[in-house]
Amino acid sequence: MSLATGAVLQGRYRIQRQLGGGGMGEVYFAEDTRLPGRYCAIKEMSPEQLAPQDRNWAIQAFKQEAQLLATLRHPGLAAVTDFFPEGGNWYLVMEFVEGESLEERLSRASKGRLSAQEALHITRQLCDVLEYLHSLNPPIIFRDLKPSNVMVLPNGQIKLIDFGIARFFKQGQTRDTLNMGTPGYAAPEQYGGMGQTDPRTDVYSLGVVLYRMVTGYDPAAAVTPFSLPPTENLAPDVPSNVAQAISRSKQLQPELRYNSVREMRQALFTPTTLLPPDRRARKSQPSPAAPGRGIGKGMWIGVGLAGVALIACAILALLYLTGIFPPRSKAATTEQPPVVVPTTVSVAPSEQPTELSESPTEETAATSTSTPPVGASAEKIPPTATHRAPTPTLTRTPPPVSGPQLVFVSGNVGATDIYVAGADGRDRRCVACQSCDEAEPGWFPGGRAVVYQSDCGGSYDLWQVNADGSNPTQLTRTARQDEREPDVSPDGKSVVFRVNAKDSERNADGDLQVLTLADGRVSSLGEWGRAPVWSPDGQQIAFMSERSGRWQIYVYNMPTRTTRQMTTCSVNCRWPAWSPDGDAVAYHTTTSASSTTADTIWYAQLSAGRVVEVVGGAEAGRPSWSVNGLIVFNSTRGIEVIRANGADRRTLISSDQNWAPEWLE
Repeated sequence: MSLATGAVLQGRYRIQRQLGGGGMGEVYFAEDTRLPGRYCAIKEMSPEQLAPQDRNWAIQAFKQEAQLLATLRHPGLAAVTDFFPEGGNWYLVMEFVEGESLEERLSRASKGRLSAQEALHITRQLCDVLEYLHSLNPPIIFRDLKPSNVMVLPNGQIKLIDFGIARFFKQGQTRDTLNMGTPGYAAPEQYGGMGQTDPRTDVYSLGVVLYRMVTGYDPAAAVTPFSLPPTENLAPDVPSNVAQAISRSKQLQPELRYNSVREMRQALFTPTTLLPPDRRARKSQPSPAAPGRGIGKGMWIGVGLAGVALIACAILALLYLTGIFPPRSKAATTEQPPVVVPTTVSVAPSEQPTELSESPTEETAATSTSTPPVGASAEKIPPTATHRAPTPTLTRTPPPVSGPQLVFVSGNVGATDIYVAGADGRDRRCVACQSCDEAEPGWFPGGRAVVYQSDCGGSYDLWQVNADGSNPTQLTRTARQDEREPDVSPDGKSVVFRVNAKDSERNADGDLQVLTLADGRVSSLGEWGRAPVWSPDGQQIAFMSERSGRWQIYVYNMPTRTTRQMTTCSVNCRWPAWSPDGDAVAYHTTTSASSTTADTIWYAQLSAGRVVEVVGGAEAGRPSWSVNGLIVFNSTRGIEVIRANGADRRTLISSDQNWAPEWLE
């Protein structure tokens, strides 16, 4: 019997409505009354609806699904938050994924098929989550990949649901204990007689799902099992490499398929740039520094008096022009951590912030029938703003900053202020110093203002403040979501940033969106990640994402609306920063695959296809590149600077309370 609307489970979960159901029970939409406003999906398993001989197996499978999902953490998986028996039934509580199943998406598509672009966008994400499952120890084989088990969110992100028959791969076992799967999508070995299932089983199903998306042919309708018409016969417009990948992935013998999802990905998409697995890997030799160009003292021995004078003048001029040692102001501070000086924040009536449309704070593991359908192409950038607000105007515009400058944060994570200093670390001044958290600063072109995130309004919003600390202005205002990690485009017209539900985990991927300052319009890139940064020409956005199970660097191309993975680190690659010429991206790797602690800074030179180690030790991370070939970064020592060739490392601002620096030149 179905639960009535208003029924309460565990004295906590109030049933709002039924979302769907099946032979084993129902799926409900419910509110968590302990956290008002938080909604979830509750999956029910009712043994009474099953034949007596199936009940023990069904209860065991349901428990396995709960235990399995509780250990997994990936953006492409619905998170499980609770599991309990009540009234003779079992219940699984998971995040509410709002969207539609891939099956529903296909049913409303023209001829039941998707464009190759949309199909590959979904396939890339399926590769991410399957690679994550297969990389676990022991590997998890999903075994039931099919369109009805793939949820498509309104922003184009996918989530894999229903782990009822997933299993751990057991080394040395010759066959599965139980043979299960969905006809048409299940690999032959799932029916017994061909050994136990392994990652190649999911490769088969992934190939069939891709086949269904690009041809519109439902494999479940095939008269002869495992016999499907060639892709090119049904869809001659499909790229040849895609047709070839489908053909190989759905071979009946596992040994004839791709050995892994990663191998299949490489056949479908542009190969990634491989990184050294750890610091012991061979690094490119930096070019030797020119004599006398170090950041430290020059070489004076053996030079005559006239030579000394000439060299001194030349060095002083060079250091002044590059901004390493600009003239010290009378107001220069000591090397102690900055002192917080409170200021007053006010927004003039004409400076109304942009009202962003608020994304749902929860997402579902079950189909929401009331959700509007996803657009025809997941690669398109749909506008998400429901209101266009006038761009905030600065009441007093200061002149451009003279000479190289740094902006950085000071304080503990979650309680920081924003400072500006000279390129030598002197003349520090606080420009955003409220009692709330103000972080992740970036420069507007010309250095007149700084953009940053702040939770002064209750949730994290985007703000800007003049470089002299005057006129702090709120750019966005939303009550139920956080906007973080802003970066201003090179032309100063747009801001890219990350969006999550309010109070989401700080270190999680979010929807990457772009705010157009002229009209307040906000658009989604259709990508999830963190720390987005514009390329110098404004045509690309680099960002980091944990979609593959580890943090990697990705590059989104604005004109083509496509994304490619740039790194495949064995640990975590985080916090990208473009070189001034746009030909390289710097980032840092972490101490291990399970850690986010910075360890070593590298850069990947795109044109040459090489990766160069810049500096390691003292938890070096968060790089920012200057036009003079310098990289500023934070470490346990404070804020440091080094040449891109690895020479002349030097501390600019002491104390690890100062971090996240960014150059302005």
